[in-house]
Amino acid sequence: MSVDLVARANAVIPGGSTVAALLPAGQEFVVERASGAYVYTTDGRELVDFVCGGGPLVLGHAHPAIADALSRAASLGTHHYVLHRRTVELAERICRHVESAEMVRFTGSGTEATAHALRLARAVTGRRGIVKFDGAYHGHHDLGVWSFEHSEADGSRPIAEAAGVQHGIAEDLAIVPFNDPVAIGALLDSAPDRFAAVICEPVQRALPPEPGFLEAVRAACDRTGTVLIFDEIVTGFRLAPGGAQERYGVHADLTTLGKALAGGMPLAALAGRRELMEHLDPRSDAATYSYHCGTFNGYLAGVECAHATLDALIEDGGLGELERITDMTADAVRACFEEAGVPVSLASAPGMFQAYFSDVPVRDAAGVRASDGARLKRFTALLLEAGVHKLPNKGYVSLAHGEAEIERLVDATRSALRRA
Repeated sequence: MSVDLVARANAVIPGGSTVAALLPAGQEFVVERASGAYVYTTDGRELVDFVCGGGPLVLGHAHPAIADALSRAASLGTHHYVLHRRTVELAERICRHVESAEMVRFTGSGTEATAHALRLARAVTGRRGIVKFDGAYHGHHDLGVWSFEHSEADGSRPIAEAAGVQHGIAEDLAIVPFNDPVAIGALLDSAPDRFAAVICEPVQRALPPEPGFLEAVRAACDRTGTVLIFDEIVTGFRLAPGGAQERYGVHADLTTLGKALAGGMPLAALAGRRELMEHLDPRSDAATYSYHCGTFNGYLAGVECAHATLDALIEDGGLGELERITDMTADAVRACFEEAGVPVSLASAPGMFQAYFSDVPVRDAAGVRASDGARLKRFTALLLEAGVHKLPNKGYVSLAHGEAEIERLVDATRSALRRA
């Protein structure tokens, strides 16, 4: 049945996929249902899922708390356009947990949140320049689709990852290496009035920041009056109640949140310091007013799921369990590589992990590109063949993963390493 559905999908959906990530050729499948840590295909396969919906399903598939939240929202009206009490309460909850958040605006996706964060920084500072880090992904808007997969040798010139981007954007962008405190400081100091914002994933893909790096970014922004945006779409409510900012002790001016926020429902947020966020208010000064709207911003179904997710992660101690599961998973995968005598650089942070075929530590995008990407692609396809669904560039774990799922990952990894 999946073969027929894949053919039908290719006829009506570009690439036969709703996203840019395509399944390995010949291994395409269509999901019938999902539960816990598993997806079940239309042709009867059971796959251990380390994709987790691309990151949002931090509680796992079809979690009872999410189902109950959706039921409550359906009975009250899933969406009202104007404020609902629970939306106000969620904004207050975010402000309690994220130390740098004094005000919140909701959006429908991470792409929307980062786009508005960058526009807001430009509106407030009156500057045009944006700094991003080589290899970071900030959504598919025109300022986001640059240098996350491809780069020149020195990584300095922006490389567009999509055609049709608005002319002139590259002139406003600068690219610097992740985990290089000297490079970001030198760039901002060389042109202290040029850049409106630095946007940074505190954990880039699965690569953690090295000691002192985030502090150097914060200090450089402070010296030059540049807005620091932490893109915590992935790390927010996954690394700590206050996200990567709490875990690493460095705070941003603006923060984007999503994925884990609503446990699988499309809900994201832009949060930040009051003096910046107030420029989203239609009553603010027209000269610096940053227009922000969206039909489904703060819709009740997503908001209720966010409350349920934060209950599970924060109030019920899920974050500690998520970190324990991640450590077990990363240690098990590393042991498989060591057992097979295959060099590996294993990156991980709570809720995510990634193995790179490399005999030196991978710390930035240049290291990712220097690793054996072709072998990684074969390895990922072999994992799927063995019943483990994982993206080539990152694995996610959820609270639904346990020893049985890790053991299946171990078996598949051992098998794949013998053939990759």
